[in-house]
Amino acid sequence: MTVHGSSLFPCIHCILAAELKMEKKAVEMYKRTARLDLDNYNHDTEDGLHITSMSGSWLSIVHGFAGLKTFNEEIIFSPFILKDWESYAFKINYRDRLIKVFVDRKNIKFSLEKREPLNIKLYGEEVNLSDEYIGSIK
Repeated sequence: MTVHGSSLFPCIHCILAAELKMEKKAVEMYKRTARLDLDNYNHDTEDGLHITSMSGSWLSIVHGFAGLKTFNEEIIFSPFILKDWESYAFKINYRDRLIKVFVDRKNIKFSLEKREPLNIKLYGEEVNLSDEYIGSIK
C-alpha cells in the first residue's frame, strides 16, 4: 500500500506494470522514477537527491523491462522493448559471473564477461550461456 508520495513507489509500480504487460503504466512509472528530482515531482529537490529513485530507474529497466527474476537457484529473463526505445543494456553480477545484457527491437544478446558458463532461462526456455548468446525478442 502506498500514498504515491514516496520516492520508493514508482519503480516498484513500473516493475509490476511491466510484469502485467501494462506498457503504458510501466512507462509512466519509469519516467516518474527516472525524473523525480529533475522535475521536482515531490517539491523537495532542494533538500537533496532521492538516491532510492535513482536506483529505482535501474531496477525498472532490469527487473521490469528485462524481466529479470531469480527463483529456485535460476536466473530468468523475459525482456521486452518499449515502443519509443531503440535499445537498452546493462550488466549484472550473478554468482561471480559478469553478464552483459543488450536488448533491441529484434534481439536479446547475453555476453558472459567473467567466469565459467551457466544456464539461464529466457522466456521459460533453458539457455546455456558460455560466451555469447543471441535470441529473439518475443
